[in-house]
Amino acid sequence: MGDRRLFDYLPPILQKTRELRVFQDAAAQPEVDSLWGAAEALWAEQFLDSAGEEGLSRWEAMMRLPPAGDIEARRAAVLARLRETTPFTMFSLLQSLTAICGAGKFEVALNHNLYELRVRITPRSPMAAVQSLLLRWRPANLLLDLDYLYLTHDRARAYRHDELAAYSHGEIIKMIE
Repeated sequence: MGDRRLFDYLPPILQKTRELRVFQDAAAQPEVDSLWGAAEALWAEQFLDSAGEEGLSRWEAMMRLPPAGDIEARRAAVLARLRETTPFTMFSLLQSLTAICGAGKFEVALNHNLYELRVRITPRSPMAAVQSLLLRWRPANLLLDLDYLYLTHDRARAYRHDELAAYSHGEIIKMIE
């Protein structure tokens, strides 16, 4: 904004006038600077990467998303909705879940014989965003089984009891996740 001086746009003959320079610098230039600042802020709100509270609220309203979490979580939810494609396949579901939860933070199993889709996510993943995605994605004849991915004996089987005894519960969960 500092390089956009209103005085520089005057014809050279008028730039020599001291009264115009004082008027431009004292009265008009602050107004022009505030207008440029407002225009740049409005421009930034239009794009998801740079949107703030107001821009994200507009994106969420357009996509009928509930605002949940901090700015980055809201941005990730909007981005996940934008990345959805219409012909849903297991591959596109896995891509969308990776965008929402992160790589390796979920398990998906499709049981064709029972018409059941089983999805497990880590406790740190946004359950509401995943549930919304799955309810839009799945065909009407599939039963949806969505729950958190809990630490089970099968996941901790690779470790011996005396190895795990040296760690706290929270550290063990972080190791196995």
